[in-house]
Amino acid sequence: MEKKPFLTCTPEEAGIPSSAIIRYLNALKRQRVCLHSLLIIRNDKIAYEANWAPMKSTELHRMYSVSKSFVSVAVGMLQDEGKISVDDKIIDYFPEYQSENLHPYHRNATIKDMLKMSSLFDDQPYDGAKDTDWISTFFHTKPQHESGSIMCYDTMATVLCTAIVERVTGQKILDYMRPKFLNPIGFSQDAWCVETPCGLSWAGSGIMCSVRDLAKFANVVMHYGQFEGKQILPSDYLREATSYQISNFVNKATIQEGYGYQFWRTSENGFGCFGMGSQIAICLPDKDMVIAMTGDTQEMETRQYAAYHLFFDLLYPEIKDESVSIDTDSSNALIEMTSQLSLQKAPGEAMHPIMKLIHHQQYVMDDNPLHWKSVRFDFHDDEGTLTYVNDRGEKQIRFGLGKQVITSFPETHYSGYRISVPIQREYRCAVSAGWDIPGTLTLMCYIIDDYFGTLKMNFSFKEESMTMYASKVAEWFLDDYQGTATGHLQTS
Repeated sequence: MEKKPFLTCTPEEAGIPSSAIIRYLNALKRQRVCLHSLLIIRNDKIAYEANWAPMKSTELHRMYSVSKSFVSVAVGMLQDEGKISVDDKIIDYFPEYQSENLHPYHRNATIKDMLKMSSLFDDQPYDGAKDTDWISTFFHTKPQHESGSIMCYDTMATVLCTAIVERVTGQKILDYMRPKFLNPIGFSQDAWCVETPCGLSWAGSGIMCSVRDLAKFANVVMHYGQFEGKQILPSDYLREATSYQISNFVNKATIQEGYGYQFWRTSENGFGCFGMGSQIAICLPDKDMVIAMTGDTQEMETRQYAAYHLFFDLLYPEIKDESVSIDTDSSNALIEMTSQLSLQKAPGEAMHPIMKLIHHQQYVMDDNPLHWKSVRFDFHDDEGTLTYVNDRGEKQIRFGLGKQVITSFPETHYSGYRISVPIQREYRCAVSAGWDIPGTLTLMCYIIDDYFGTLKMNFSFKEESMTMYASKVAEWFLDDYQGTATGHLQTS
């Protein structure tokens, strides 16, 4: 059972017409915005909650860069204890890199500079999963400019702040935050954080918690550290951290309202946490409202912040300061609509006559970048199985025809608890397929595990041949599932 659950109310009691939420959900669907969960909190109560099956608002979900805001709060807690100051120099916490040859820009960079995303680089200097020591890379990479003046989004800045928290406390960042903050608000006990290759919490991207946890976190921050009448976080720091600290107008960011300390400024005098794939928490103090959501929109770059913009375009103007009367038809329609939400499926028809001709037929593949040797499809009612052989042996992917099948992706060499360390198990995924045009099967695989990603594959069939095209959007995995290939029907 969830500890410290939110109380609930109807949307109308919170001043939100059900019809406005319906318009918002319909707009998300039209634009194919792949959300997983959505929570609207007003006056400390859940006014609306939705989950796109099979996702649940109580299960752990990768937060990606929303994690950065947790780091900011941890820094504020340490400063409140008198153990650090945001004006401290970064190098003071990494004396092993102190030397006569240290660049002056490195020597002068402060914690505050890192919090403001005004680091020394135009982009993160480390090379993802290939780099084994990100802190060393920071100090041994020549700076591109002075810190503290301009904003350039650089996750390395958050990595440094995380490392400082963990060095000063001798604890993982979530463990440090639990006694004073996370435990009192009922944060999931099994929440955790992916580790960098060198063993730090990857709190620039890797916190695993539920959307309800995110809403609880955001709600306390929105109230500047107050929870159930107690001040559990430093108010002055949170007001500073969530205020306009640096301009991001010149950046390519979709949201250009300014930036605080690992928090974004938003429309309507708000602030928020934003992570890749539509992990979002919007805090609107003037409305006493939090909107928290999770999703995976990586595969459509233009959809990354569509849920944010659609909220302010369609839903926000309908929010009233007082409760509104219930329209029974709209209320019932919203309840019905919410009960039927599910992850999007591959486009196309579920059935096609060609299925009988290609069922259990083997295709021998030409040399190809995926290193697939053979391909076979088997169909059974409204499901199917893709069987193929690659460099790691025979693999199978189950899929639904016109529906989702929840299964596992047949690889075990991708990252797990620590980046670049194989997980040694298969990622959970949702797979669907459809006949988009005659003779072409589109297969879509959503990875919905500790890591999120999308694999899309087209299979175009002719009389004696099959040509495939595979494309992925995923951070540091599925790289071996990209490219085109042609196979020929095995006649023997």
